[in-house]
Amino acid sequence: MLNDDLFAKVLGRFLRLRRMEQDKTLEKLASIAHINDKNLGRIERGEKIPKAHTLFQIVIALNLTNVTFSDILKEYESLKKEDDM
Repeated sequence: MLNDDLFAKVLGRFLRLRRMEQDKTLEKLASIAHINDKNLGRIERGEKIPKAHTLFQIVIALNLTNVTFSDILKEYESLKKEDDM
């Protein structure tokens, strides 16, 4: 079962990996997305689930408009495997 804490961790990791693949700093992405960099950091660390409009701003800033929930679920499966080790 995917509870809120696990969802926050999975989503945060997914977003951080996409940001890093694009060689963007946390500060740069926050600036592009028009959000606070500390808030983005909390989201990426899985400490906070973003509101829908904040998530939308991040998705647009990362050009992830073709991402689906199955893409995020793949991250969940990967994280689950790591936790099982």
